[in-house]
Amino acid sequence: MRSMKTLLRLLGAVSLTTVAASSVVACGTQTKAPTLDGKYAALLGWYSDENKSLINQKLKKDESTAGQEKYSIIADNSLIWTAEFFKTKLLTTKEVTEPQKYRAKDADAAAFLKDLGFNSGNESKDYSTNEITKITALSAKVTSSTPGKIEENGTNDFKVSDGTCQVDIMDKAGEGAKVVKSYTIKTLKNDTLEVPTAVSSIVVTTENLDFTKEKGYVQGGKVLTSLPWKTNKSVEKNQYNSLVKLFGKESLNWTSDNAGKTPIITYPTSGSAYLTIKFGNIKVLTNLNCGNLPNA
Repeated sequence: MRSMKTLLRLLGAVSLTTVAASSVVACGTQTKAPTLDGKYAALLGWYSDENKSLINQKLKKDESTAGQEKYSIIADNSLIWTAEFFKTKLLTTKEVTEPQKYRAKDADAAAFLKDLGFNSGNESKDYSTNEITKITALSAKVTSSTPGKIEENGTNDFKVSDGTCQVDIMDKAGEGAKVVKSYTIKTLKNDTLEVPTAVSSIVVTTENLDFTKEKGYVQGGKVLTSLPWKTNKSVEKNQYNSLVKLFGKESLNWTSDNAGKTPIITYPTSGSAYLTIKFGNIKVLTNLNCGNLPNA
């Protein structure tokens, strides 16, 4: 009897262990949002037809979190949502009454609203006042983007092929909103990411470069192979490093003339030094005058 009780207790322990392990696996699994049917995406103005997206991809500068500033390629959310978006796109009024009555614009709109949980009406039946209020309150936002393949576009810029993004439809806008449904939709290719402008306008300026004798940059010494940022936590450094991570193949080209024809191997003892930054074949900064190097 004692042996039987011991066996049962051990079996119970094994059973508990198995359940616990399964729970961990289940909790760690992230389910990808289903692909939105093209006809619904067209109804919402996110696609021009059932297959062709209207959602652009763009290079985004993110300074929202101190110490984690970065660039990324995201889906442009300008077409995703405006006030009363779903009411305007999916509903129509059949008559002028008070309060106004609304039905689905067509059978596809009714089917999509049903998928979102609105069942009181359709294309031939008015929706309840309560559901009209909820449909009017709906909002949407892009929560993640997966860009397509990134490639050089000639020697002027980078391009990105078609990608995808996840759109979360929320029960309302603002704080405390809850997800009603999440979908994956396509994004357009973009041949002009404006990477050179991003670098030259906000990342690399002579004020960001710290050529001092204290840091070992002396006349006659070797030129730099990486940029000497004044602080490892600078906004500019974080953003620049994120661009290097996105586009790779960074190189610094130093010349003694503004035309960029005479390369510098060591720092000059007099005159100015000019810097060109390249990602692969793309010139992202042309002939930045860095003055006499190093600084006295």
